[in-house]
Amino acid sequence: MKHVDRTAELMRMRPRLLRRARRYSGDWAAAEDLVQETLLQVWTRLAKDPPIEDVERYLFRTLRNLAFRASRPMEELDAKNAPQTSPDATRRLATTDVLEALSHLPDAQATLILHHAIDGVSYAELARRHRLPLGTVMSRVARGRAKLRVDMKLNPGHSVAEMLRD
Repeated sequence: MKHVDRTAELMRMRPRLLRRARRYSGDWAAAEDLVQETLLQVWTRLAKDPPIEDVERYLFRTLRNLAFRASRPMEELDAKNAPQTSPDATRRLATTDVLEALSHLPDAQATLILHHAIDGVSYAELARRHRLPLGTVMSRVARGRAKLRVDMKLNPGHSVAEMLRD
């Protein structure tokens, strides 16, 4: 499935996820946070291999797991399951905007940006993986970033990659 199709599929599921998250959390603000974190995790996972067979089921399972973790007292969490950093609400809220903006990019640009920004894959490695000249990879990423900045009304110095990282 193309990246743009996957992004659109995630966005179509958002209202149902929000209703379910509301049942888990008890309030709209917490539900919105749960959905944003769910979308971010699943979207990041979709960029990697192996592919997810049933995206809808995976979304709702991720939502349930996040809600369960959020409802447990901190002393119950062991070091392995404890969050490494506190959630950044601004980043999570921006995730929907980033997903929407990425869905408007050509698939070739979106894919390269995702692998470079999220996975930290170098331009040279992207060129090798996609069998493209290095200049083509760099050009596509630069054009995609420029369009994201315009679409999201970001300052030229603001990094789109920071908004995509876990």
